[in-house]
Amino acid sequence: MHKFLTPKFAANGILLITSVTLVFHFLILSGIIPFENTWGGRLETREQMFVFESISILITVLVMIAVAIRAGYLLWKVKPIFLKVFFYILMVVFALNTIGNLFANNDFEKFFASPLTLILAIFCWRLAISNSYPSPS
Repeated sequence: MHKFLTPKFAANGILLITSVTLVFHFLILSGIIPFENTWGGRLETREQMFVFESISILITVLVMIAVAIRAGYLLWKVKPIFLKVFFYILMVVFALNTIGNLFANNDFEKFFASPLTLILAIFCWRLAISNSYPSPS
C-alpha cells in the first residue's frame, strides 16, 4: 500500500480535496448552496452559518498550508515533529468527522462527505507516518 499511497500522493490528494472544499464553503457563504443542507442540518440562522463557515475556511487554509509545507511546495522552516503531530491530530479529527457525517440529518453528508473525510483521515495518517521530509533551501 505504501508504494501506491506515497506521501506526495497523499499531499496532492489532500490539496485537491481541500481546494474543492474551499470552493464549497464559499458557495455556502454566498448563498448559492443553502446552509440548511450543511453542518448536519443543525444550523438555524445565517449568523451561525457565517461563523461556522468562516472558521471552516480558516482551518481549511491552515491545513492546506501545512500540507504544502510537508510536500515541499512551500519552503517554510517547520520542525518535522510539529507537522507529524499536526497530521496525527488531523487524522483523528477527520476520522471522528467521518463518524459524525454518518449520523448527519441529510444524505449529502452521509453518502458524500463521509467517504471524503475517511480518505482525508487516511491521507493524513500517511503524511504522519512518513519520515522523509523535503528540506527548505
